[in-house]
Amino acid sequence: MGPIRYGRDRLAVDNSRIALLSRCLGANSTIVALSKHPEEFGNLAALVAVQPVSLRALAETALAQVPGGIGLLETELKHLTGFDLDELSPLTYAKDVTTPTLVAQVRHDSSTRPEDVQSIYDNLATTSKKLHWIEGTTRRFDGYNYFPDNPEQMLDWFTTHLS
Repeated sequence: MGPIRYGRDRLAVDNSRIALLSRCLGANSTIVALSKHPEEFGNLAALVAVQPVSLRALAETALAQVPGGIGLLETELKHLTGFDLDELSPLTYAKDVTTPTLVAQVRHDSSTRPEDVQSIYDNLATTSKKLHWIEGTTRRFDGYNYFPDNPEQMLDWFTTHLS
């Protein structure tokens, strides 16, 4: 929120001229912030969310071969942070996101499940949204490099919503 406040307050940039590119847990944080602090983001032009992920999907995938691993994680997470695993998911907050949002995700990401990202996308409240599946890889990191290597769709999204 700091950069948006700075742009709005010091540079007189209206939110309608601001678009965000958020990746992974940064995309999660952006979705949560849009839900919890809508007054900061009113009239935001657009969001590109690259590979948002629910912590549960990520943890279940990572701990699939560890007997009782997810239960241990849930117990320790609650003990250390006071949060349940599902409270750290953008899924529950996506219902409040009205900003035009492009979501990009490696479809066969070995670190998570496609249905998790599909659920986050489906929950977005905006009517202006698009889900782009990145094909031909299972490596999550390829998703982070997708738009730097193929910027056209992202630039078109920003151009359309900043005009």
